[in-house]
Amino acid sequence: MKYIAILFLPLLFVSCNSTSVVNIGIIGFVAIFGTMFLLFALMFYLIARRKKQGEKSLVKFNNDIYFALNRLNTPLEKANMLNTLIERINNDEKYKKDTEWRDKVLLKAYTHLATVYYHMGDEMQTLNTCSEIINLDPKDGMAYYNRGSIYSNIGLYEKALQDLNKTIELMPGYASAYNNRGLVREKMEHYNEALADFTKAIKIEDSPIAYYNRGNTYYELKEYNKALENYNHILQNMEDNESDLRKEVEQSIKIVKDKIKQP
Repeated sequence: MKYIAILFLPLLFVSCNSTSVVNIGIIGFVAIFGTMFLLFALMFYLIARRKKQGEKSLVKFNNDIYFALNRLNTPLEKANMLNTLIERINNDEKYKKDTEWRDKVLLKAYTHLATVYYHMGDEMQTLNTCSEIINLDPKDGMAYYNRGSIYSNIGLYEKALQDLNKTIELMPGYASAYNNRGLVREKMEHYNEALADFTKAIKIEDSPIAYYNRGNTYYELKEYNKALENYNHILQNMEDNESDLRKEVEQSIKIVKDKIKQP
């Protein structure tokens, strides 16, 4: 707001009566509006510079956290460090005076914390941390995606569906979101909707996982030939480093062929 105040300085030198207007003349008005234009330009320049400096500070803060975490040995130590940092930020009077900046800083810390909890295998703490991220930034599509995936893992399919719907709304080109939503819909026995999601994921990113999941859904629908087509496609296009998936696909093909042979 300190930049806006200077815009009104030229008006202080202009009286509103008609005599003053005549005395100023056209040149005076041009000068006034020219000055106002320059002041507007200066204001936007200062705001842009402040924003750029803020972005640089956030990048540095994020990097500092990254390097600090790398110096710690265990995930628990990393989680404790981040929780202590978050507590200090929330209690710092300087941050209380600028809540917008505080939230941006907290967002970086919570993002690291979610990653730490994920690697610890602590789904509930990861879920809660994702909720904190969403509270700070309701447009963070990845936070919805991660929380939705955890909801799916623990069997809360309606909540998972809501979060994955939000992910797709925010990130319509993210193939994994369609794939995971398809898995949720399959678990809810909404097979046709699941097929549509897997097909969309395949169109965005030709992933063998999406083919495998679509094949499994066709199997649930007893459309064994279509299931076999999807499984065979995976084997024909699979990389050598995907041996674990190859074993699962080969086993699925055997099961499907046995089903097809049955009268």
